[in-house]
Amino acid sequence: MPLSIADKVLRLSLTTFSFLDASQFFPALSTYKVDRTFELAEFEEAMKHFFRGNPLFSKCRLVELTFDSPEDFPLSSFQELLAERYESYYDSFLLASVTYRSDPHRQGIFTCVPFPLQDGYKTFRFHQALMRTLKTREDGFQITQGLAELGIRADELADFLPSPEAVPSGANKELPVTFTESIDPPTRIGPFLDRMRRDFLARDSGNMFVLKNSLYSPKLPLGNSLQFLTVPRSVIEQGSGMQIRDYYRAEEQRQMDLLSRVELRDDFIEAGRARIGGMVATPDVFAVNNYGNVSAHDGSDIEADRGTLVRYEWHMPIIVLGLTVGMRSGLSWTITIRDKAFNFATVRTPSRDEAVEAAVGNNPAASVA
Repeated sequence: MPLSIADKVLRLSLTTFSFLDASQFFPALSTYKVDRTFELAEFEEAMKHFFRGNPLFSKCRLVELTFDSPEDFPLSSFQELLAERYESYYDSFLLASVTYRSDPHRQGIFTCVPFPLQDGYKTFRFHQALMRTLKTREDGFQITQGLAELGIRADELADFLPSPEAVPSGANKELPVTFTESIDPPTRIGPFLDRMRRDFLARDSGNMFVLKNSLYSPKLPLGNSLQFLTVPRSVIEQGSGMQIRDYYRAEEQRQMDLLSRVELRDDFIEAGRARIGGMVATPDVFAVNNYGNVSAHDGSDIEADRGTLVRYEWHMPIIVLGLTVGMRSGLSWTITIRDKAFNFATVRTPSRDEAVEAAVGNNPAASVA
């Protein structure tokens, strides 16, 4: 029986980042309005559902983080916490319940996960499935069912899992970039990409990476299916936002057509090496990551009073951030929840080469085949 395209997407992502080190973990925080905060014992019980039939994760390190107020745990501090906890979750991932002394009706789900195994959007869906499971005490993950519906051969994925370093290297506490944040009214994709076009041209960037998830299936809050779709400067100079969208959609289809022809393990490894090599070699990158309107997953559909999403924050791992450093590079990412678009962007920095070197170093995952 041939491999499904969903199975191929996961295998390609696992082989793209085939060697796991400190540069490949990324943090994310979902913040909820709750009637009462959930205890760690409830988290532990809920996570049993996530690990059942899961081919990528069998455990996590569960902790509780308490701050005086949400202002004491900003996005800019996530990397430092990741570095402090790195060795503790190297062979799995970190899951934290976040509570605030100033507001007993606010609770966060914070994770640091290995990027080869889980992308940002899938982590978002994982957070929401976990909250659903906490609220209902029923399996909100449906891992086994999701794998089956997408035709993923879970028992074969172990052959594609990245190898961790024998001795974990220390994670950097400092990011190669700094961020700006804003909250604006929601916009449709055309006007949004028009704004990205203006930002791209203002930075005099050379190439746009559109970071797009290729498996939006609501049935599987698991895996990495992120695509890096390249839009060259010539297209952006001449096109509108909608024309940029049409271009990257055609590029997505082109990549899927190429992937559909890959069958053997060695071919996936070769394709993964070529993919990471091409990404690292692309100069003057401006990356765009738009989750769109995720209000359908905010938790208001069931027992909303027990937990409703009000904010989601994340940033890419250092191995990706390093590609967006420099006067002609950057990264903009956004997510819309109900009537608010949460926008984040990197601030221009003078040198890309040093940041790329710091991010990828001698990591075999970033070597060009």
